[in-house]
Amino acid sequence: MDLLTQVVREAPVPLWVIDSQGLVSLANKAAIRFLGYKAEDDVVGGPSHDLLHCRRPDGTPYPEHECPIVGSGGTAPASEWFVTRAGDARPVQWTTRSIGPGLGTLLSFSPQPRTQKQIVRELRSRGPAPRTPAVQVRAELRGSMLRTIEARFTDPEFTTAELAAAAHLSVRSVQALFAEAGTSPAAEIRRVRLEHARTLLEQGHAVQAACLASGFLDPGTFGRAFRQRFGCAPSQVPASLAV
Repeated sequence: MDLLTQVVREAPVPLWVIDSQGLVSLANKAAIRFLGYKAEDDVVGGPSHDLLHCRRPDGTPYPEHECPIVGSGGTAPASEWFVTRAGDARPVQWTTRSIGPGLGTLLSFSPQPRTQKQIVRELRSRGPAPRTPAVQVRAELRGSMLRTIEARFTDPEFTTAELAAAAHLSVRSVQALFAEAGTSPAAEIRRVRLEHARTLLEQGHAVQAACLASGFLDPGTFGRAFRQRFGCAPSQVPASLAV
């Protein structure tokens, strides 16, 4: 890997390279993380438009020929919606730069946080709701964050702070949202990890493999958390919990 490619991949700003056929030829870690994918292999070679936003925020299809990004030779900052792997629509500000004649397009983007008023306005535009807007906003935000957890729990570095950053909220706000449902973001991350680990153990995976594949780095911590939740050690799962 040359130095320039390594710098692009490690850059803190999401960067995305689209080749002349509209396919992704490079995506850095920040872009992959923002969109909820696990690795570059999940997106490289795929159609850029479909991976970024095959549908609009309201769920209607977004035809590629209407997209201002693919094929653009360089643009000033503009706003769009990108859809994550988990299906969450996120507002972004983006720009493109042409990479030499026929070599492709460099897309850079950054999250564009929505205010609570904007979210309420979007919800109201969908029609009458059975609950008050404020309650519905909080429920939708919490549901969106739970989907983010489901998409990213295997990353051992994924924490409440990472969840808050992905939702464009403060850590305190995220904790308050989950407290309304009688839980916490840390508890939900741990729950999803432990349930995934139990599934792997029931399928015959080794304890250490299930530990690492579920986002735990320390076997001791994993063992204690598993016993507290399920009442048995991970090594006892095949005998006590397997169906």
